[in-house]
Amino acid sequence: MTNRQSRRGRLLTAGVLAAGLFVAACGSDDAAAPTSEAPAATEAPAATDAPAGTEAPASTDAPAEGMASADALARVEAFRQPVAELPLSTPVSVEAGKKVFYVQCGVAVCQEIATGIEAASAAAGWTYETASHQDTPDTVASAFDAAIAAQPDVILTSGNPREWFASQLATLKDSGIPVIAWSLPEGFEPGEGIDANLLTQDDYYFYGVLMADYAAATTKTGNILFVGLPVFPVLSIVQEGFNDEIATACPTCTVQVNEVAITDLGTNLPGQITSELQANPDLDTIVYAFGGMLFGVPDALDAAGLIDQAKAVSQAGGPLNFGFIAEGKHQVAEVGIASELLGWRAIDAAARVLAGEGPGRADTPANAVIDGRPDVLSGGLPLQILEKDSIKDPTALWPGVEGFQDQFKALWGL
Repeated sequence: MTNRQSRRGRLLTAGVLAAGLFVAACGSDDAAAPTSEAPAATEAPAATDAPAGTEAPASTDAPAEGMASADALARVEAFRQPVAELPLSTPVSVEAGKKVFYVQCGVAVCQEIATGIEAASAAAGWTYETASHQDTPDTVASAFDAAIAAQPDVILTSGNPREWFASQLATLKDSGIPVIAWSLPEGFEPGEGIDANLLTQDDYYFYGVLMADYAAATTKTGNILFVGLPVFPVLSIVQEGFNDEIATACPTCTVQVNEVAITDLGTNLPGQITSELQANPDLDTIVYAFGGMLFGVPDALDAAGLIDQAKAVSQAGGPLNFGFIAEGKHQVAEVGIASELLGWRAIDAAARVLAGEGPGRADTPANAVIDGRPDVLSGGLPLQILEKDSIKDPTALWPGVEGFQDQFKALWGL
């Protein structure tokens, strides 16, 4: 046992709960608890078996010759680069004295976002209020009732299903109070009472695409496993993006898709991954739909002597994932989402809407343009594939853009 395993053990229970509630706060359409039985493994569409006798190249950073497409390699390289400037650069005049109310979900990532919202509100000269909930229909509705009673100028919220606060949303729409959200399985400006959705369904699709490209670019055997959590709509969208892209990014790869339930995280999943690796010695790449799914997995693989067999990538993880990457324990990359910066961008979008300018749409980078997906990265949030060399402090949140606070203040004329 390593000297950090005992600390991780103490974090496991809280971590698994946070993982489950985070994805629940990112757009579940079903308030019922998922079952614990995982569906049978399926094959990703359009992928074919790897050719017999495929040999791993000498380099640890490149796939076997001809295995990954040129587009996949180019996209991975583009998103390995740090983001130095905010993707949205249009100035906006921020009027002081406004009141913002944050309807806050009950898990750690929402507190991280709240830290950004509160700091940005103070910088803008706005009054900040909040009410938290437990990501259930009744508590979400109650939190929105509290927001309405506070009579704010704008309301911010995570991506709980809009059905949970439909009546309150109708009241807000009639009152002319804008709502800025994120992580809804909808477009950038969904309407019907929601003025902006800063993390869109197209963003989640693209995270799946990017992880498929990374898997194609780094596998040595062409044997890949995707672990999905489809009970949550946004993670189903991640899986869709992965399945669509891997078929073209690595047509010679063998791809297996295992779908698990939220109750498997930190309980059954570590053993399931261990069994998969034991049964398939050629399996060298595992893609997890969400970073929180890895809780307990590296320690289980370490105990089974399998820690070096397969490398992992996920998205929307946090410091625990960064720790795995820094230590070289199973995970090697994370598609990073900057939670504190998201809080500042939410205030930025609110200021733009209140000024009558709309929430502000960022240009989609050339390497992220996908036909039929017009809202990829339109919310103006940075995106980067984080690896060991690009994680400065594994215990800290990823800032997204260094000095983003001062960059926002400059946009606001402060």
